[in-house]
Amino acid sequence: MASDLTLLIVARDAAATIERALLSCLSELDCPIVLVDDFSRDDTVKRARSVAGSRLRVLSSPPPGGVGRARQCALDAVETKYGAWLDADDEWIAGRAGRLVRMLDDGADIATESIDLIDGETGQWRRRLTVPSFVRGRAGALRLFERNFLPGDTQVAFRTQMFRDAGGFDPAVRGPESFDLLLRAIRLGARLAAGDEVGYRMFAYPGSLSRNLERQRAALTLALRKHEYSDVHRMYLEAGYSGRIASWALVMLAQYRGESRQALEFLDDASPRDADHAEILETDGPWPFAEGWRRAFHRGTLLLQEGDSLVAAAELGRAEELNPTAEGANNLGVAFARLGYRSDAQAAFDLAGARFPGYLDARLNREAQLPSAITTHPLRRLASRSEYHAA
Repeated sequence: MASDLTLLIVARDAAATIERALLSCLSELDCPIVLVDDFSRDDTVKRARSVAGSRLRVLSSPPPGGVGRARQCALDAVETKYGAWLDADDEWIAGRAGRLVRMLDDGADIATESIDLIDGETGQWRRRLTVPSFVRGRAGALRLFERNFLPGDTQVAFRTQMFRDAGGFDPAVRGPESFDLLLRAIRLGARLAAGDEVGYRMFAYPGSLSRNLERQRAALTLALRKHEYSDVHRMYLEAGYSGRIASWALVMLAQYRGESRQALEFLDDASPRDADHAEILETDGPWPFAEGWRRAFHRGTLLLQEGDSLVAAAELGRAEELNPTAEGANNLGVAFARLGYRSDAQAAFDLAGARFPGYLDARLNREAQLPSAITTHPLRRLASRSEYHAA
């Protein structure tokens, strides 16, 4: 029953979009709606009440405010079995509540659907974001420790008690606070279900919090460091993944945590030197790359982060020979720049930009006196809000 689901909105200075957001979900007649105002300085609350009237329960975020505290306030207010988020600048599509509740009633702890990404300034449709097949499978949620493969980590429905058992929102994590909670729920055994229907419209704006890449990366590091490598490795093995896939997961995790030396140690277990260079461990998995390229790219990138530019250039050059990619060319360009080969560096950055138009790291490196934008993970091959893209 949709009445088992509460719709939750957190807003700060959202007067320009809050009416649109609320109008989009009022058709879910049985769902309570909670708005937590995070110290708005405009008439967000007034506009919200004018649209939703008595259906809307308005709460104030506890001081000093912030998204994490506001979301925790909303979570504390849920009186139903389930909850679901709607961002104050997005839109809900009618009928979504019933589909999400059915997935949760069938045993899921977290439920999500496809999302349409809309340009916030023009209102034009940009692309459809779906949940990849490797996340939908048994224990597929574990793959989120390697990268956030969901269309949106906030735009999910959840079993209320599971999110509370996982500890709720951490106000110290500013940016990926929802992803932080998702990972802690997955560590507790949360089950993820995904539907194919589009139930949500996400509006992307250049100045949104998610586009502050430096802050996002720092907060993600904080969130990931809550999980011991040994625990993640154990979960993968218990779920039936091979030892090498589990070790590759630790490589990706360590890179996001900024622990390149540790990642290099995991790399030797993930991809031994005698491994078949043409082997692809998971053709339908999140990283469908031949082991030769994968090992050379990651080893070169990690050595570049460690300051060994000469050996890094050799490894990245090998990666380019095996499989020419935008990210490989970009990182090779950084190695060349550090070695003093400016013309070779610029050529590599130009090549990277040509291979992936709009590539943010390559553009930043082309414009910098001291190029330093290293792409630590392979570029996304799936439709997403890619942090590597300048658009």
